[in-house]
Amino acid sequence: MAVGSQSPAGLAVEPGVVAAFDGRLDNRSDLARQLGLSDIGRVTDSAFLGAAYAKWGSGCFHRLIGDYACAVWDGNSREFLLATDPGALRTLFFWSDQSRLLFATEQRGLFACPDVPREIDQDQMAAWLCMLPREPLRTFFRGVNRVPPGHFIRWSAGNFTVERWWRPEDVPTLHLPRDEDYEEALREALSEAVRARIRPGERIGSHLSGGLDSSTVTAMAARELAAQGRGLIAFTAAPRHPQPASRNRFTDEWPHAAEVAARYANVEHVRIDNDAEPLLDALDRREAGHDWPLLNAVNNVWITGIYREARRRRLDVVLQGAMGNMTISYAGGDLLAGRLRGGDLGGALRTALDLRRGGGRSWLGIAGQAADSVLPAPMRRRLRAALGKKEIELYDYSAIRPEFLKRSGLEERAIELGGSLGNLARGDSRALRLAVFDRSDHRGHTAMSTRRLFGIDVRDPTSDRRVIELCLSIPDEQFALGGVPRSLIRRAMRGVVPDVVLDERRKGLQAADWRASFQEALPGLRAEVARLRNSSFASECLDLDRMDALLDSWPGIGDSSEKATYDYLCTFSRALTAGRFIRRVEGGNG
Repeated sequence: MAVGSQSPAGLAVEPGVVAAFDGRLDNRSDLARQLGLSDIGRVTDSAFLGAAYAKWGSGCFHRLIGDYACAVWDGNSREFLLATDPGALRTLFFWSDQSRLLFATEQRGLFACPDVPREIDQDQMAAWLCMLPREPLRTFFRGVNRVPPGHFIRWSAGNFTVERWWRPEDVPTLHLPRDEDYEEALREALSEAVRARIRPGERIGSHLSGGLDSSTVTAMAARELAAQGRGLIAFTAAPRHPQPASRNRFTDEWPHAAEVAARYANVEHVRIDNDAEPLLDALDRREAGHDWPLLNAVNNVWITGIYREARRRRLDVVLQGAMGNMTISYAGGDLLAGRLRGGDLGGALRTALDLRRGGGRSWLGIAGQAADSVLPAPMRRRLRAALGKKEIELYDYSAIRPEFLKRSGLEERAIELGGSLGNLARGDSRALRLAVFDRSDHRGHTAMSTRRLFGIDVRDPTSDRRVIELCLSIPDEQFALGGVPRSLIRRAMRGVVPDVVLDERRKGLQAADWRASFQEALPGLRAEVARLRNSSFASECLDLDRMDALLDSWPGIGDSSEKATYDYLCTFSRALTAGRFIRRVEGGNG
């Protein structure tokens, strides 16, 4: 078939169809065969979209593999379709009245129209402060909607409907004859996902921590690039101030990351200090390109430091493994709960024995995990409190004002959640992972602001749709084989990632020396809270007195207690970025 014409704006035009595509299409060759296209090097992604829609209608979105946001005008039915892929790294927003549909990949594009109100959605702010999953369609701005990942919007004559085209809950369970077959399947899917994110002529970098996910992505990218005679620059954030190790955590990821980099001759390893610039300066820099409250003020310092250095080195792409915990390195921690809740007592006993023998868990810890999985949440919390192991509760990590939360109608749900999506999934590993995907929509905003501020395209092989679907289809037993958490990735990457990384059971602690930069920022943080008092909405939704009290009682850089971590990294920092977002929207600078 003939490929549609291209407009000067890069739109693809087919008979009765106009298509626009933002992102990266990874299965061009397969689509070309199905669509009968030739000379595909000259065919744009928009043209592929137009041809696919002309043939399959709205069914085309399921056939497109890649990170994308796209729009189609169907002249025959007089309707617009807006769609995104499930990976959540490409965003698409829209606003509509009875006669118009405006859409843009960034919310600020919509605000170029004076008719689009710039008013904060207070209910969404309440959900964010409580760490609740927000309603998929809504943003922080009233009337401004987003296309949820894996969905499409059908708009006609001032009305729209939301339709899901991606249904991961329906992915069937994969049954293979040998454990090694699951390892091979994961390696193949990851290899393809990494290969698809490395294009000819691009300069490639990667986030490299001491953990399994970024080490896997970096190692596989290094192998692929070496085969092409190309290099990789790997960035590792590390503490400038030595930190003591904490229980089950290691505080300096540089040594593990260096082992990965040393394994591949084409990798240049670059160290970024966790406090690469002052805390508030880093917030100012990132927020200039961000239309959303920043998720983590402290981590933003080293993340921004990596992208600043990547831009200085003229990189085009930085790879990451941000969704690995829910895909390639899923721990399988819900296996015991799932078997107990499903009535499989024999399987639960075998799992408990595996956790003891292979996982190194104590019988008391296993018993506690079993009780957590079957007891109602209120009873479980009372029992834990009686044993002196009180669970984290809403106001342990949130500075939301109770009166504001009550008015939002979200109080009961926020208390039930307690900051943990596990309280909603209750032993259903697939439901848990999908809930995490739903609450990870900030990734797209961060990726878009990174492109705007630094010219860097963020790509994540662990959020490739094919990888996600494969990992959802693999039985939970494979992820915790023999009681070893994250067993599948440890087995699959043997010989690719150094053993020191694969055999590490502790978790790396990001920004372990955050207290030093926080302490240096104290005068500026006091001024920030004072400025928030000039905002009526910030005063309404944030407990500013508590924020001031936390600064007054700052324990110093030597306090590594869990309480201090929740008080300052969660409670204060999330309230700070929420308040700064409110002031930006309101236009306040005093």
